[in-house]
Amino acid sequence: MEYEERELILELFPGTSPDLLPIGEILYYRDEEGRVVILEKGPPELKLVLEPLPGSPATPQVCEACHRHLSGQAAGFFRHTVGGDPRHLRYLVLCQDTARCASHAPPGRLREILLRGILS
Repeated sequence: MEYEERELILELFPGTSPDLLPIGEILYYRDEEGRVVILEKGPPELKLVLEPLPGSPATPQVCEACHRHLSGQAAGFFRHTVGGDPRHLRYLVLCQDTARCASHAPPGRLREILLRGILS
């Protein structure tokens, strides 16, 4: 029987914080409603859903995930709640094309965005 490193750590130390676990498989995509999803396959499975905001930036921006410079329609504003409180929101600039962005974004950076969103 084979176990992943994450499974072994959680078996021996069940209270381990997700930010101390090795990086799992990171999925970064747009769902059918246009939201951006960052998902780390588990155990435990960690998920952050970012809501798109209307409009696009008028000036060039830098994508939070891949750190590429974007202009016009290539960039979009997204937000998510922080700590489960609907009054506390975090805003991000991300590429509209998540498939292309995912090919340039380091998994560590995607995980950082994910953990900041769910652990804050």
